Formats: sequence, C-alpha cells, structure tokens
Amino acid sequence: MKNVIVVCVLLSLLSCNNDVDTELDNNNLSDYITINSDLEITDLIACAGGREEGLFNNVDEPTSVFFYPVNNASDFRYFESDILSDSIDYSNYTAKELTSEPVFNGYLWRFNNIPFEGERMGIVTYRTSGKLHVCNPIRLKTNVKPTEINAELGEVIESGVNPMFSWEDGIVAENDIYFQVISDSEGNLVSGTYTLEKNFTFYDLSNVVLNITDTLVTPVLNPGENYTFTMMGVSEDNWVNLFIEKAFSAN
Repeated sequence: MKNVIVVCVLLSLLSCNNDVDTELDNNNLSDYITINSDLEITDLIACAGGREEGLFNNVDEPTSVFFYPVNNASDFRYFESDILSDSIDYSNYTAKELTSEPVFNGYLWRFNNIPFEGERMGIVTYRTSGKLHVCNPIRLKTNVKPTEINAELGEVIESGVNPMFSWEDGIVAENDIYFQVISDSEGNLVSGTYTLEKNFTFYDLSNVVLNITDTLVTPVLNPGENYTFTMMGVSEDNWVNLFIEKAFSAN
C-alpha cells in the first residue's frame, strides 16, 4: 500500500512539472531562461546603431544589432521590449524574428531590425556548450539619437605597420567606450579592441580595456597592403552614437 502511495505522489509531481513546462513560452525571455535553467548564464558583447532616412545627408541606416559570437556559438536569438523603465525585467522581452548576417566575414554578426516608433530595448542571446549567453540590455535610439556617420572626425596617422588612430566625439558626446576594428581588403577582421581613450595604436594594447582579437596569434599588417579602420563610439546603454570608417595603407 505504501508503494502505491509513493507512486501516486511521484506521478502527481511529474504532472505538476509538466503543467509548468507547458505554460512557459520560448518567445518570452524570462521563460526562455527558465526553460534553459540547466545551462550556466553568462554574458556576451552586443550594441546597436542606426538612423532614420533624411538625417545626416539623407543616408538611411536601418537599426543593426551587432554582437560578437564566441567560438561554437549557435542559436542566435533577439528579444525586444517597448518598456524602457525596467530594462532588466526579462519578462518584458519578446522574441522578434529578424534577418541576420555576418559582419567582417563572420567574426561579428548582426540582426537587421525593422522600423519602429520611439525607442526600444533589445537583448541578444546565443548558446555554447553548457552555457546560455545573454547580453546587457541595449537601448535602441534610432529615432531619438540616430547614429552619426562622420569619417571627418577620425584621423589615421600612417606609420608603417603600426599606424596610429585618433578621433573626436560627434554631435552626441555620450560615449562610454570606443570599439575599434582593423580589417583587410577582403573584409576580414585583423584586430578588434575597446578603449576608454579616443586613440589606438596598432597593435599596442597598453590602453585596451577589452580585446576580442584572436589571442592565439598576434595580428600584423603587411607593408603595402590596404586596410580599413572602423570605430564605434558606444554609450553606457550600448547605443552607437558615432560611426567612423577610414581606409588606409600600411606603407
């Protein structure tokens, strides 16, 4: 009789657990994290930028949500909320189906957002072995503080294979950190670094606070070859205020 009671209790508990599972929604970020509670929650690097048509020389740049997928990352997802006041309440975020594409031949990735009114909060997730990566909330300010694209604010001092780069803040001087990418003529990322200062010398890491370059190989620039310097000025809420892109040669 005792065995029958134990079996009945276990069946009841399993039934309750199944009821809870069926109530969870993969499209809700809070539920999605609960469903994947067997995975370790860790962070990922992401930001966003864009501007509406008619601003800054009539150039239209739809909102892009950029992120850095570490090795073996998979199952890229994007969640969005129109509630700005409590950005860390994951229950406010709903999955949004967006097109995505590689940047710098896949070293970075981006979601291509569709037009929206006002502001939004966005969060990117992906998986690696045993882990669920979740980025800090990104405030999408396309319609409020559109990204300024202004190559004139950047300077490249060509100095052989160790060029120097410097820049100034643009119209919105709310940048908390600066992301620099050096890419080759085929669009491959040579180095990716973050500084708090408005300058970077290749490949001097003395003022670098975060490095996403492949650390197994020290990057080099080949004399006589052409490269591109890309810089994003990013605010504390992960919005790109300034975008600079300049071509240069490693003379």
